[in-house]
Amino acid sequence: MNGNGGQGFADVHDIFNEVFGQAFGDMFGGARRSGGPARGQDLRYDLEITLEQAYASAEVEIDVPSTLTCETCTGTGAKPGTQPTTCSGCNGHGRVRASQGFFSIERTCPRCGGSGRLVLDPCKDCRGHGQVRRERTLQVRIPAGVDDGARIRLAGEGDAGARGGPRGDLYIFLSVKPHELFERDGLDLHCGVPVPIVHGGPGRGDRGALSAWRRELRRQL
Repeated sequence: MNGNGGQGFADVHDIFNEVFGQAFGDMFGGARRSGGPARGQDLRYDLEITLEQAYASAEVEIDVPSTLTCETCTGTGAKPGTQPTTCSGCNGHGRVRASQGFFSIERTCPRCGGSGRLVLDPCKDCRGHGQVRRERTLQVRIPAGVDDGARIRLAGEGDAGARGGPRGDLYIFLSVKPHELFERDGLDLHCGVPVPIVHGGPGRGDRGALSAWRRELRRQL
């Protein structure tokens, strides 16, 4: 998931990249090195809770598929005992420059994919990616009084960053299950209760029967 939430273009270089493509934007100096640390992706998790949990708060356990730094190679992607080598195509910069007429264009290095490094002997567990896909179990506190569509942000619980970059965030979107008795309207609860005709009209029924019916209603609620 993207956590920028409508941040928009950072500058004029991003506008050229968006409209005309990377090559055109790079003509105007919009190139950015991509071989350094990169922040991990934000994640979204949809969680359905009960009305009781929304009312009184609850601790919920969830299993979230996410990307983790490979423990075998500690994120380098190289087999233990070896190290990635500097890409000879871009000299470790992650980008290559070419001149076309009056313009000088920078592109992502096709040999290393922009990382600036080459893994010649890859790690067997992550196959040279430096990251693995796993399920993580997290404990989530549901605040009391949350409404349908509420969002909880867990900072640093998203995907692992690349090349030592920080983790992304996890966003949990809540939905409240329909209740068999109550219907929520903002802070109010509505409940439709069938009333026997003998108890519904003025002066109908005796007090003992009415009290028994009220006790039965409270027991059901």
